[in-house]
Amino acid sequence: MVKKFVDIRRLRKIRTEALPRYSRSQAPAWERVAWRLCLPSAESIFLCLVPCVAIAMGFTSSATAANPKDVEKLLTTKACPKCDLKDAQLAGSQLEGANLEGANLEGADLTSANLTRANLTSANLTGVKLLVANLEKATLKEAKLFAIQRRIDNKKTESVPADLRDANLKGADLFGANLNSALISGANLREAQLRYAQLTYADLAKAKLTNANLSGANLTGAILIEAELKIANLNGANLSSARLNSATLDNAKLVSANLTSADLSKAYVGAADLNGAILIGAKLVGTTLADTNLQSADLSGADLTDAILKGAGFNRANLSGANLTRADLTNAKLSLVNLKGADLTGANLNFAYLHTANLETANLSGVDLREAQMREANLTGTTLIGANLSGANLISAKLTGANLTYTNFSTADLRLANFGGANLSYANLNQANLGEANFADAKLTGANLKEAKLTGAIGLNR
Repeated sequence: MVKKFVDIRRLRKIRTEALPRYSRSQAPAWERVAWRLCLPSAESIFLCLVPCVAIAMGFTSSATAANPKDVEKLLTTKACPKCDLKDAQLAGSQLEGANLEGANLEGADLTSANLTRANLTSANLTGVKLLVANLEKATLKEAKLFAIQRRIDNKKTESVPADLRDANLKGADLFGANLNSALISGANLREAQLRYAQLTYADLAKAKLTNANLSGANLTGAILIEAELKIANLNGANLSSARLNSATLDNAKLVSANLTSADLSKAYVGAADLNGAILIGAKLVGTTLADTNLQSADLSGADLTDAILKGAGFNRANLSGANLTRADLTNAKLSLVNLKGADLTGANLNFAYLHTANLETANLSGVDLREAQMREANLTGTTLIGANLSGANLISAKLTGANLTYTNFSTADLRLANFGGANLSYANLNQANLGEANFADAKLTGANLKEAKLTGAIGLNR
């Protein structure tokens, strides 16, 4: 292999002594080619050393570098579509409005370059360095910005990702761009167009994506820790296994988005729209989802421990097997929701709306369900030990086989409720309305039925 860097004095020696001392016209063909390629000054030999010496010694090199003419053309005219600028050193270059459509910039260094309003449509930017570069309102439609593999030696290769850390991409058009594994942390992507962009395993930590359009984008495994995604459009986006810890997604649109196994712990997702979103096995520990729309969303097996879900809409959502321990569901809308097997231990469901909800075999021990609307809810086999349902509406609710030990039903409306086989030991039914309720085979040891309305109740030995 030919060495990349050699001493200038050695170059001069090669230039003046290595070739035979006769006229160029008399020289062999291989030597005349070498003379044509090499410039006369020793200082410029760096530009052609590799091809010159390689030809002289009978070697060829597979390495390619930027075409000097293309580099000069770009810097002079700011127009170089489809040019060969591989590994070009363009750090700090002023390329505002430059036309680089379809250009090959693989491995180029554009650190701190000014590329505002530049056209980089379909450009090859694999392994490019755009650290702190200004790409505001630039067009990067279908550009390739993924990592490249560089050979270190005969046995090893290394992955060189595109580097856009802290770059300014405000309003940039990255429609369908390939940014897989790219480094984009801290970048300004406010109002950027990223529809259908490929961002798998990209690092977007602390990136600013307010009002950005990421609909249909692939963000599988992406790092979005502390990212700013307010009002962002993520409809139909794939965020499976993405890390969104402490990210801000207030008022974001995530309709039908895939967040399977995503980590949104301590994220802010207030008033966001997740209608029909998939959050199977997602981690939402301590996440704020107040007033968020989760209608028809699939949160089966999700961890919502200590989550703030005040006023959230879960109508027809699937929360089967979910962990909602100590979650705040005050005023939450849970009509027709599936909470089968869910753990709501210590959760707050004060004034929650659970009309016809399925809570079969769920654990609601110690839950605050005061004034909750649970008409026709299915609580078969549910555990409600020590839960507070005072003033709750449970008309026609199904509580067969439920564990209601020490449960507080004072002033609750339990007309037509089915308590068949339920354990109501030491339950408080003071002033509850139990008209036509079914207590067949129910256990009422120590239960308080003082001032309860029992008209038409079945199975009570009064």
